[in-house]
Formats: sequence, C-alpha cells, structure tokens
Amino acid sequence: MYLAIGGALAVALACQGHGWTGLLFRVFALTCGYAVLLCLSKMGGRVRLLGAYVVTWALYAGSSLLVETLVVPVRHHELLAADRALFGESPVLALRCVLNSGSNDLLSLGYMSYHVYLHWALLQVVVTNRHGMLFGARLFTSFAVGFLGYLLYPAAPPATAFPELFTTPLTGGALTHWNDQINSAMASRYDAFPSLHVLITLTLLAWDWSCFRLRFWLMLVPSLLMLVATLALRLHYAVDLLVAVLLFLMLHLAYGRNPLRQA
Repeated sequence: MYLAIGGALAVALACQGHGWTGLLFRVFALTCGYAVLLCLSKMGGRVRLLGAYVVTWALYAGSSLLVETLVVPVRHHELLAADRALFGESPVLALRCVLNSGSNDLLSLGYMSYHVYLHWALLQVVVTNRHGMLFGARLFTSFAVGFLGYLLYPAAPPATAFPELFTTPLTGGALTHWNDQINSAMASRYDAFPSLHVLITLTLLAWDWSCFRLRFWLMLVPSLLMLVATLALRLHYAVDLLVAVLLFLMLHLAYGRNPLRQA
C-alpha cells in the first residue's frame, strides 16, 4: 500500500513544471528507492522501520500537493454537515467560546503530546530491536489507512475552512501559540478526515496495553487531553474522530487483541 501511494505521490511531485522525462525519472527514483529498501532490509528490522517512518512523513507532507494536482474535490462542507446532522451543531462550534486561555494551553500541551508518544514508542522498538514487525505493521498500516482518507476525502480543518464561523479568536499563551506554529508549519492542508492523531494514538495505546503497560498509564491522560483538543482547538470535526475510532476498531480486530501472542 505504501509503495502504491508513494508512486502516486511521486507522479504528483513530478508534474510540477517538468517534462515527461523528468516525470518518469522521478517516479522511477522515488518509487523504486523504497522498493529497494524493502528488498535489502530485514522484515521488522531497524532500517525498514526507519524507512517506513521517512516515507510516512513524505506522504503526509505531499498529500496536499497530490490532492491539488489531481484536483480531488474537498469535502469540509460535507463534514460540517455530518456534524450538524449528528449533533444538531458541530461540537467544534459549541466549544468556540467556552474555554479560556489556560484551558487552551493545557489542551495544546495534550495535542503536542501525540508527537512525544509516537516517537517514544517508535524509538523504543528501534533501540531494543524487539517486536519490530508487529509494531510496524500496526503503526504504519494505520498511517496508510489515514492517508487514504486524506487523498479520497480531503478536507481542511474547521478553523481554516470556515473562518467566518469563528468570530472570537482562539485565546491562549505560549503553549497555544507554539502548537499553532507547529500545525501551521507541518500540517497538511487537507488533513481533517480521519483524525490521524486519534487513530494513531489509539493504536499506540492498544499496543502499550499489551506490551508496555507503564507507558499506557503515563500517556493515557495526555491522550485524553489530545482527544478534546482536536475539537477545542478547531483542528477537526467530530465525525473525523468517530471515523478514526471506527477504523481503529476494524484494524484492531483484524490484527488480534494481543500482539505478543503472535510474536
């Protein structure tokens, strides 16, 4: 799946002002480079995990370019309508005037904890060189499924897609400002559906429940704050979270509840 999406991304990148020779060369180089890595690296080994990590960030960074190159219709109006159909009004809008500056700072810290959790879990597997195949299968399959949502149903976050609905600016201190800067610099333009923050965090929590119970308890509260922050900080629609939970349950059932029993 990663190889197929990577090839499509390579096509989108190559289409930007280059002729067919440049297009074919870049498709060949970018697609085959990862294929060579797969052939030469050990399944579940450090090199393959790190290679998948690099591809993951490349796909995330390039997903907006691919959407715009292929002129895929954006769907944020449908997501807002789905929220209103389910809840009467989108919870994102219901929260817009409720939280104060201190609450938003706390939620911003929770939202940023996602990056700590992801890299902590990945680095532990890479350093210990244990359960790499099982961990990588769960983590990067979840990423791939999320990227398919970005490409097939692209949508901008609520604050970006509907600025006219947020007449009151998001208040906050240094943490809120820092989180906003990180999202502005790193986030894809159409990364609302589904919520990868929720999908990946649930994947990591399920893994830790079986494999690293201490980290599960350490990251549970930050993860709950992150869940609230996706709505309160105007980064996702409620339906994004619901679909992410549904996707997690489907993948979790497909792989089995206890990964260590398969080791």
